[in-house]
This record gives sequence, structure tokens and C-alpha cells, in this order.
Amino acid sequence: MNAIDTSVKTTGQADDIAAAGYGAVGVYLRPDRCSVAMIAELHDAGLKVWSIYERGFPTTDAYFSAARGTIDGNAAMAFAQSIGQPSGTQIYPAVDYDPDDSNPAGPTINGPISDYMRAFQAAIQPAGYLASVYGSGRTCRILMANGLAQTGWLTQSTGFAEYRLFKPKAGIVQLPVINDNWDGDDIPDPTVVGLW
Repeated sequence: MNAIDTSVKTTGQADDIAAAGYGAVGVYLRPDRCSVAMIAELHDAGLKVWSIYERGFPTTDAYFSAARGTIDGNAAMAFAQSIGQPSGTQIYPAVDYDPDDSNPAGPTINGPISDYMRAFQAAIQPAGYLASVYGSGRTCRILMANGLAQTGWLTQSTGFAEYRLFKPKAGIVQLPVINDNWDGDDIPDPTVVGLW
């Protein structure tokens, strides 16, 4: 399935997105980037959505901890519920850098990033949501193997660790930028990525 993700509201663009051949849109669980009306418009155009959570700067080791995972998970769950995201679907928090790029054992991914994901998962679970993850191939591989992510959304950064190794296993593969607001995405099997 051809898809896009966008960090801006798509209000007024849903029919154009569908007409361009896209089947799904990745939306950020934040009031400045998503709304109930926007979701309704996307659904009315026949588009599915998947949910992304990124607030602040998850771009260094210092961002990740169990405490931060709880804060982010609670915020993601509350916003997801407010826009009508159904139980049983996934939320993708971002690990938006290349941790452990030179260490396949993944001490940072197995340490503070796993602590974050464990807490994020615990925070969203009462609403029936499932945690997945956006990140490098290595990040996705380790978190999925540890039971901390349902699936992985592979960043478009082809130089990040294990990009080529993980790409055939990715639920979503981010593609190059389409315009100032949209990135392209490929969803090989739409049934496993938590579309709603």
C-alpha cells in the first residue's frame, strides 16, 4: 500500500491524497497536528490512518527513560482516545536517531530505550492500544525481539544501523520526502501495522 506520513494537519487535502493513489496517512497524536475533523475527513475519503507519537526531541540517549515513557504513553493514550482511535490498534513512538550504530548488541536500545518502551506500553495498554516503534533497523529488530514493539516502522535514513537487514521485516518503510510536509511510505502488509 502506498502511504504518506505528515507532521502537519491534512485538513482539506484528503480527497487529493486519495486521488494521488495513497491508501493511508500517518498522523501525529498532537492537537497541533491532528484533530477529530481531520480524521473524519481522511476516513470519508476512504483513507486509513496509523498513529505516531513524538513530542519533544527523541533524538539522543538522554531523552529515553521509564519516566519519560510513562509521560509520553499517557499523553498518547489520552489523545488517541480523544480522536476515536479504536482499541487493538497501534501507536508508534519515535526513536528518531541511530542509537548503538556501532554496537549490534544494542546496550542503549536494550537499556534506556527498552525502559522507555516498556513504560510506554504499560501506559497505553489500559485503553487496549499496542506499542510499535519508528526507528532504525537495529532499534526495530531489538525492540520487536524483546516483545516491546508489535512491528517496526523503518526510518528513511538508509545509513542507519541494520537498514537493509531489517527492511524485509518492516511493517512500514518510510520513503523519501514527497514535499515540504509529506514523506512517502510503503506498507507491504496493511493487516499488521495497526491501521484504523
